[in-house]
Amino acid sequence: MAEYNREGGSVRKPVRSVTGASREDLKDRANFLYRKSSQILTAGHPLKDAKGAPTPAAMQFKRWAAKVPQNRQDLQDLKSLGERLKERYKPKK
Repeated sequence: MAEYNREGGSVRKPVRSVTGASREDLKDRANFLYRKSSQILTAGHPLKDAKGAPTPAAMQFKRWAAKVPQNRQDLQDLKSLGERLKERYKPKK
């Protein structure tokens, strides 16, 4: 990610804590929660490996200050949360 950004890219760093986060950070977090949970639900990626440990797909949520999903219902809940937060942090007109 850092190398990509040095070459002119603009990948956002995860919002690791919601306390003290700007409105734009919270909007980005909401977009991530919605987008990533939708991707995992659609693609059917596993949330746990053979040993029962969370997969990288599941651990991404922790980096964005959200709980690590254990099952599909947790993903649905994160998607709903992302949708509600997107509406809350939508730019004001």
